[in-house]
Amino acid sequence: MNGGRVYGKVGHYPRPPDRTARKIKNTLFDASYEHRKKPLLTQTLERLRPIYSKSELDALRIDSMSREGLAQRSGRGFVNRDILETVLGNLLECVAPGSHNAPQLRNQRRELSEAIEEVADQLYAMVAQSFLAVTDDTRLGAALETAFSLLWELPRLKSRALWNRFASLKDPAVWDAYLLHTGISREKLAALDFRSQVDTAIQERTFESYQDFLGSLNLASVLDYQLQLVGSTYPGWRVLFYHDVAHALTRSDDLEESPNIHRIPVPLLPRAISELGGRYYQADLHPETQIGDANFLEHPHRGVTTGQTGIIGCGCVIYPSTFGGLSVKVKQRHPVIGDFVEIGTDTSLLGPVQVSDYSTVGTNTEIYGFVEIEQRCRIGSSVVIGTIRGAAEHPGRIYIGDEVRIGDGTVIENTSEMDLIIPNRSQIPARSHVANDGFGFPRYVTER
Repeated sequence: MNGGRVYGKVGHYPRPPDRTARKIKNTLFDASYEHRKKPLLTQTLERLRPIYSKSELDALRIDSMSREGLAQRSGRGFVNRDILETVLGNLLECVAPGSHNAPQLRNQRRELSEAIEEVADQLYAMVAQSFLAVTDDTRLGAALETAFSLLWELPRLKSRALWNRFASLKDPAVWDAYLLHTGISREKLAALDFRSQVDTAIQERTFESYQDFLGSLNLASVLDYQLQLVGSTYPGWRVLFYHDVAHALTRSDDLEESPNIHRIPVPLLPRAISELGGRYYQADLHPETQIGDANFLEHPHRGVTTGQTGIIGCGCVIYPSTFGGLSVKVKQRHPVIGDFVEIGTDTSLLGPVQVSDYSTVGTNTEIYGFVEIEQRCRIGSSVVIGTIRGAAEHPGRIYIGDEVRIGDGTVIENTSEMDLIIPNRSQIPARSHVANDGFGFPRYVTER
């Protein structure tokens, strides 16, 4: 029964056969596909084998799917969401074996060669379906190379996932009740600056300094437990990995040491991955946002939003916040965030705002328009900084120099065509109101 009509009965016409779907089933995984896949798979496996330890290979579990299912079209030719969820879970297993799929299921691939081939077929099907949704089947060759480009980048993606997990050790909650129960006192922990030690390890790109630091405190065994805690229960590194996959599928540049693999941007699929990340974790990261690694998203389920032209560096700590745009023009219209920046809860950065390295933006702060914040600034909570279209159709920017301190509740606004410049190392008291004096210097309107 469908809409009151019974198909196939006397007096009614059956639905016409879906020739397009039949064509896809016959062509997605044909002999030509197998011929083109074989050399790419061989080269990719040679590249990937060294990045896995024996324990990781023992933990690796890749869920398999039938090729008939992979070739099944959904909607206007796009692979269905259930399949996409499975593929993303398998990719997560590739960068962090044992972190996603349940062990000992009959439909799993455990050997690396079988596992990578299974993921290759799944990726190819998703990419091919995406191209077929907007064009004909002439790009199936490009779909294969684009799928393998993602596998070729697994060493980089695996490293990024590890550093994103490590960055989560900045959260003091990784010293949980279990660790405290083993005899580490709160007083001892309170006297130690673990966050700076994590940052040093990120800068040096080695865990050694952090391990040595823990070892000097007789806490050498703590690191493995904390990384397991983060991998098992923290959502931030997972949503960042989903973003890494989606972002890679928007790229068209050459791959490092690539065996003649050429990738092109994939339609639809990156946005679908981003949407799934938002559904799981309420973190809406646009797939074209450029995001570095070793970042810690704290409580992303409360909402983190980035825009298409946004840039976020490495080593950052980002609480629930919005990095949005103000312009509807196709140009740089979202914030640019440097390295080791901390963005507080319920903060909104709107427009081409720039926040440079090692700066901190406090909670419930709003910064919008043409604002440039230089290095090592500390902006308090509930601060408003913005350029306003008043008498000037095109207001000048607000430039905040190095190491400026801005107190809580301050308002800094520029309605003049001339730039407002806050000099280096300025100290702006809490609840100040600062405007442009007409010559580009700050004028304190009131201190409330």
